[in-house]
Amino acid sequence: MKRFNFLALALASIVWLAEPAAAQTTIYGGRGLMRVFSAEPLGRSQFFVNTYFQTFLDPSKRSNRLGKDHTLTLAFSVGLTHSLELTLLATPYQDDQKHVWGPPGDTHIGVKLALPLHAGGISTGVRGFMVLPTAKNANVPSEPYSSGKLGAGLQALVTVDMTQSFPLVPLKLYLNFGYMDHMLNDSFFTAEQDQYIFGAGIKFPIRSFVLHTEYTGEVFANNRNLAFAENSSRITQGVKFLGPWDMIIDLSADLGLDKPVQVVGEPQYYQKDYADWKVILGINYQFTSRSSQEPALSSGNKRQDERARRELDEIRGEREGAQQSLQDMEKALEEKPEDSEKKEPPQE
Repeated sequence: MKRFNFLALALASIVWLAEPAAAQTTIYGGRGLMRVFSAEPLGRSQFFVNTYFQTFLDPSKRSNRLGKDHTLTLAFSVGLTHSLELTLLATPYQDDQKHVWGPPGDTHIGVKLALPLHAGGISTGVRGFMVLPTAKNANVPSEPYSSGKLGAGLQALVTVDMTQSFPLVPLKLYLNFGYMDHMLNDSFFTAEQDQYIFGAGIKFPIRSFVLHTEYTGEVFANNRNLAFAENSSRITQGVKFLGPWDMIIDLSADLGLDKPVQVVGEPQYYQKDYADWKVILGINYQFTSRSSQEPALSSGNKRQDERARRELDEIRGEREGAQQSLQDMEKALEEKPEDSEKKEPPQE
C-alpha cells in the first residue's frame, strides 16, 4: 500500500510538472507544436504572447548571395470561448539579403474553432487564416513561397490523445491538412501559386520537458512543373520546458527536405531557395492564471489537488507513526539496564 501511494504521488508530480508546457502555442500562435496546430483551443480567457527567433547560415554549396537569414516573429493568442481562439502573427524583422536592416515580413490572422465531432481521445477542429502582404519583399530567400498579395487558407485539424488508452506512454498525435489561395483576386483552386498545406506531429512529455517531432510542407496544387520533392517541406525536432518567470522555452531545429528544381526557367515555377536547416528559439508566456480557467477545468484541478493532499497526509501519518515506534523502542532499550540494577540479589 505504501509503495502504491508513493508511485501514485510520483506520477502525479510528473503530470503536474509537465502540465505547463502542454499549453505551448505554435509559431503562428494558437495551441499546438511548432507549426502543427492542435484541434483543442486554448480555453476561455486565456491569453498568450510568444516570440520566435529563427536563424539560418547558408552552407557553402549554395550561392554566396545568401549568407544569412534571421527572422523575428511576435504572436498573440486569445481564447474567446471554450471552443474558439484568435491569433495574430507579426514579423517585425526579416532578412531580405538586400538591406543591412531587414524590413518587416507578412502578417497572419487566424481563427480556430473546435468542432463537436469527437470520440474517445480524438478531437477535431477547423482553422481559417488570412495573410496580409505587409512584407516589403515577398519572396525572401530561404522562406516558403509568398505571393506578396492578400491570401487566405483553411485547415482541418485532428488531435489523437493516447494518454487514456496508454497511461504509461502519454503520447499525442496531431494531423493538419488544408488549402491556401495566395491571391484572392484570381480564380479559386486553379491558380498555379495555390498550395496544399499539411503537417503531422507527435508530442511526448517527460517530467517538465515536452519532446515533439513534426513534418510540415507546402505543395503547389496546380503547378506540374514541380515534382512533389521540389516543394518546400521540413522535419522539425524540438523540446519545450518551463523556464524562469513561468516562461515556456522552445528549442527546435528544422531540416529541409526539398530537392533542387530540375527545370530551369522563369520565376513562374515558384520554386524558392529554401533553407537546408534552421535553428529556432522561442519564448512563450501566459498572462492568465488558473482562476480564469473553465469551471469544469478548475474543479478538476481542485479535485486533483485534494487527492494529492490526502495522499500526502496519509504518507505523513505513516511516517509519524514509524517515528513514534522508533522512539518507543529506544525508550524501552534505555529502561532495561535501570530495571536490572534495581533488582535485589537473590538471598542464600
